[in-house]
Amino acid sequence: MATEITMPKLSDTMTEGSFIGWRKNVGDRVERGEVIAEVETDKAVMELEAFAPGVLLKTMAKEGEIVPVGTVLGLIGEPDELAAEGGVPPRTAAAAATPSPPEAPAPQATDVPPPRPAASLPTPPAGHDGADHEKASPLVRRMAREMGIDLSQVRGSGSGGRILQEDLAVQAAPATAAPKPQTEPISAVESATVPVGPQDATPSAGQPVPSAMRQAIAATVTRSWQEIPYFTATVEVGMEACREVVSELKGNDGQVGYHALLIKACGVALKEFPLLMAGQPGGAAGPVNISFAVALPDGLLMPVVRDCSRLAAVEVEREAARLADKARSGRLASEEMSGGGFSISNLGMYGVDEFDALILPGQVAILAVGAVAERPVVRNGQLVVAPTMRVTLSSDHRVVDGAYAARFLAELRRTLEQPIPLLASHVSP
Repeated sequence: MATEITMPKLSDTMTEGSFIGWRKNVGDRVERGEVIAEVETDKAVMELEAFAPGVLLKTMAKEGEIVPVGTVLGLIGEPDELAAEGGVPPRTAAAAATPSPPEAPAPQATDVPPPRPAASLPTPPAGHDGADHEKASPLVRRMAREMGIDLSQVRGSGSGGRILQEDLAVQAAPATAAPKPQTEPISAVESATVPVGPQDATPSAGQPVPSAMRQAIAATVTRSWQEIPYFTATVEVGMEACREVVSELKGNDGQVGYHALLIKACGVALKEFPLLMAGQPGGAAGPVNISFAVALPDGLLMPVVRDCSRLAAVEVEREAARLADKARSGRLASEEMSGGGFSISNLGMYGVDEFDALILPGQVAILAVGAVAERPVVRNGQLVVAPTMRVTLSSDHRVVDGAYAARFLAELRRTLEQPIPLLASHVSP
């Protein structure tokens, strides 16, 4: 019996996805675990793998088509199974229940072609040159489509001629001065600048249509703004000791940065302040899982570093770097973006001193982090200059009161100002 390839539900909020294209042609042999297609969810571009071996018998989804979760995209099986089953299965009930534009021709299933000589190569589908898949990530290919750039005309500057995001900007420069994509962590609050209300009406002719990610961000921050009554509190942290640690370990295999020290410090401090983790799946008694913001050209993602209180700072550094790289290449798995109980948003690398961040729906608090900079401080009655960092905690006032938030910030400041224990795998509260 032929195996159905369906649009998977890759996140809690996903109801539909944009079908990007097939990586295999009808008639191609497919092995279990092999990538056969790509889809864009409300969070990222994801690769679909085959769950069974066989031949790609039919394809029922076209490039750029918006497909509800659960819809059959294609069939994998053996050539003789297609005739035995009487053709193409109907679209699922989920697809039938989804409102659609006026009657349009349904995508035509493609018949199984006659056997080809063993030495022949499959012809890539239109718009999906096989070479492009080898020299560009899914995120870069999506950006190229949105910018109207033919990847076959782009000279890649990456290893082995791989096309990078910067190469697209260079290619587009003669027509429009495209800004260089940001690749640093960015604040969730920056997404709050997305227009909401009447401005969010369906774009008129000539206006760009927001991507699935942009629409998801708009919905998330609108929900946060309207549903979570929050307050903020700010403290200034002395960063001399952290600067010494970062400088001392720089260039070593065990190097750490300010961001890793901050995630680790929050993981330790949160063990004493469980109310700030009250929204975490499984409750605040479990491991401390911290989300952090990573910027993309079209928005941001919030991958999760798990069990932060038990990881050493160097392990946090490596895990955060791994997740950030996957986020920028559009390869984060849904489970790598779920289960966070607390969030960190860092704008320090942009020179921002302090700011407020919006709380992710389902969580109780988020920490907004400013730049480490030389500032005047008073010590023993004398005015001196020292490196400090300002952090602002946004808390859901339905769960947390001001004094509780203040005590957490005091503990976080104490932990960061004495950072040596953070280098260990486990720090007792």
